[in-house]
Amino acid sequence: MHEAMSTSEFDLDKYLRASKRVDLSGVEWPRIRDHVLTGAEARCLTYMMDIESHTVVFLRDLLATRASFEPEVTAFLSCWVYEELWHGEAFSRFLGEAGLAIPPSYERIGEDSAYPSRGRRQRWIRQRLGEKGYVSHVGTLLGSLAFRDFVSIHMTWGAVNELTTLGAYQRLIARTEHPILVQMLQAIIKDERRHFAFYRAQARMRLARSRQARRITRFSLDHLWAPVGTGVRPQPETDFVAAHLFGDADGALALKEMDAIIADLPGLDRTNLLTGATREACERLGLSFDA
Repeated sequence: MHEAMSTSEFDLDKYLRASKRVDLSGVEWPRIRDHVLTGAEARCLTYMMDIESHTVVFLRDLLATRASFEPEVTAFLSCWVYEELWHGEAFSRFLGEAGLAIPPSYERIGEDSAYPSRGRRQRWIRQRLGEKGYVSHVGTLLGSLAFRDFVSIHMTWGAVNELTTLGAYQRLIARTEHPILVQMLQAIIKDERRHFAFYRAQARMRLARSRQARRITRFSLDHLWAPVGTGVRPQPETDFVAAHLFGDADGALALKEMDAIIADLPGLDRTNLLTGATREACERLGLSFDA
């Protein structure tokens, strides 16, 4: 059945025609301060804002590969990076409306703030990556030159990361008592579902048609993959978000369900990426894990 699968499971033409800035018209921004935003929620949202705003740098690395030769892939990525930009801005505004001052600029973000917001923070994060960012970029380019099926790694990696992001937003919805935060996340999740669907369709097609793709992709995930945002922000921040959202029994169940979705892709049977990563995060923080 896998061999017969193609990108027909994702309607790219429909997606491209419908792509737009996330619709936040239903979010009651003035009511944000009427409800308590916990410290843990603020920390998760800050992390999510940083990672969504960093997507364009991930795109730089991806376009250094053979993916740049494929019109369907580049068409999707053009819309994907635009939509992710506005996810970052949504988190930025929410934190601003909640009254949180975030270093290094401590900007006051609101409805009338100029875009892109928190420019100094974005520059600060990217500059702090320093040589690591360039090494990653060069490594991706060299890998693409060495392996013809290298794009399959990125498409599968993207599927894992988009599924993780989608699951994280769903877990935050399940845990929060802030109704306006739920409104915003529900709007963003609509985009994330489409993003995941594209990456999964691409990964399934590429893995099904190439034994080499399955082999190098499995090796890369087993030995090189790390949760989305790792390296962009300090490891303790990544660990905190993983432990807070997935460290309890309900979170562990969500992880198992997501691992099963990834394991359904050709060549990735019995994978345990997300559960294993969360277990390691909890261990680094000295916390128990309910899996």
